[in-house]
Amino acid sequence: MKTIFKLTLVALLLFVYSCGSRRVYTTGSYGSMKSYTEKPHYLDKKKSATYVSGDLSFGEHLQDGGDFDDTKIIAALNVHRSTTGRFYNFYYGFGATYGTYKFKEGYENLIVDEEKKSFYTINFKSGINYTYTRPKVDWRFVGLEFTYLNEFGPYQDKLAKLIANNDGGLTIANQKSMFTYQLYSEYVFKTKDGGSFTFGFYIGDLLNYKNTELYSGVTGFSGITFGFTFNKCTLHAVFESGEGDIKSTKIGLTYRL
Repeated sequence: MKTIFKLTLVALLLFVYSCGSRRVYTTGSYGSMKSYTEKPHYLDKKKSATYVSGDLSFGEHLQDGGDFDDTKIIAALNVHRSTTGRFYNFYYGFGATYGTYKFKEGYENLIVDEEKKSFYTINFKSGINYTYTRPKVDWRFVGLEFTYLNEFGPYQDKLAKLIANNDGGLTIANQKSMFTYQLYSEYVFKTKDGGSFTFGFYIGDLLNYKNTELYSGVTGFSGITFGFTFNKCTLHAVFESGEGDIKSTKIGLTYRL
């Protein structure tokens, strides 16, 4: 009797697991939404600066309940202008990216193993934060950033094809144009030679996601940021996670003009 019960329990668990294992495909940029924003330090008067940055993002999209991961690589180039006063910082900028999404495993006749599709984005951002400035530390307690991103290219065409031929085994949450907000906090520790180390964290979500029959769930994301500034350069890193265990690591360099 105990043997029958154990076999029944195992069969039930396998059934539940198989039902929960799905392929999930999102906009290529999702899970790598945040771009690093360097800011000038307040030194007895308001200061403004223009920055150019480039970075590489390495992302993973968990599939089939963790059986394998799809991967993506995104290269980005961004420009922004930032102004710091005694109690505030304000910035705005724009950028563009080129990415490649790799489908690790095929799916029926719709996806082949190791298939790659590229995508492109243009984006605009603007943000403001409350800053408490001290000689050795800048406390940017709370900030709000809005970002608009538009994605296009062969990967978007591939998602459109998957939506049209979906047999129910695919979950597709695709939004070509994304308007997002991010709430963030940053802490800047200044060094004697004029450099600094910055640590921050953030949460965000889409403001314009349109629910569909294929997906009507949550679209939030969060992450942490690091920056090390020396002379006119800043080495930066962003670690971000989205829904469905979609995550990325972004590493880059910012230069103050």
